[in-house]
Amino acid sequence: MARLFDTWLAAAVARVSPPLTFPEIRKAVQAVSALYVERRASGGLGARTSESEGKRAALATYYAPLHFLTALRAAGEMPEQARAAVRRVHDFGCGTGVVGAAFALACPGAVEIEGIDRSGWALREARFTYAAFGLRGRTRRASVPESLPRLRQGDAVVMGWTANELEQPARARLLDFVTEAASAGHPLLCLEPLARAVAPWWPTWAAALRPHGVRDLELKFEAELPEWIARLDASSGLDHSTLGARVLVAP
Repeated sequence: MARLFDTWLAAAVARVSPPLTFPEIRKAVQAVSALYVERRASGGLGARTSESEGKRAALATYYAPLHFLTALRAAGEMPEQARAAVRRVHDFGCGTGVVGAAFALACPGAVEIEGIDRSGWALREARFTYAAFGLRGRTRRASVPESLPRLRQGDAVVMGWTANELEQPARARLLDFVTEAASAGHPLLCLEPLARAVAPWWPTWAAALRPHGVRDLELKFEAELPEWIARLDASSGLDHSTLGARVLVAP
């Protein structure tokens, strides 16, 4: 696993630098961070975080690896018996594909991933991620929750840092779908930032899903960062030596 992760990250870095320099990527990392923390209220967050070559490089080489490590740890919160029964993973708002990939790697059986996102760039990155980890995956360009699948036995639903980017009406529709999936016994893994200001709706989701066997967890763990991530952390004034997320997991 570690070798595959290192190879995947090195290939992502090689794809963007050159033409981008390290200072340009560092500046983009700071810009994306500012969008998430300071300027998210102005809307269109998903599109704005990938609107330039620099920001796309920051997502692919910095935020995607951090999300992969977090999602892999969160997947371990699901009982192995439940993960063993998974045959297909639906990754809503898949972005670079790391959450679906991490979850699939945590499943002992043969698993196929379907990544759903409205960004063509993100779907290309997702396909790269699936291939780099030797996973069977396909992508579909669509919006969430306007285009959601009909779940079958063996299907699991994962979402990583997706619901917080939706407007409230869309998020409510997504909650209805997730509630129905959980009540039918489909495995679920949902991750969002720890900051309460980013996801003030989280208690509502947790309360709605709790009767269907969904656990609400606050995940924090110390991480051994790749050298590339550590360099970007040090130069941008960020600190990811401890990673974490709010997690909804079932069963």
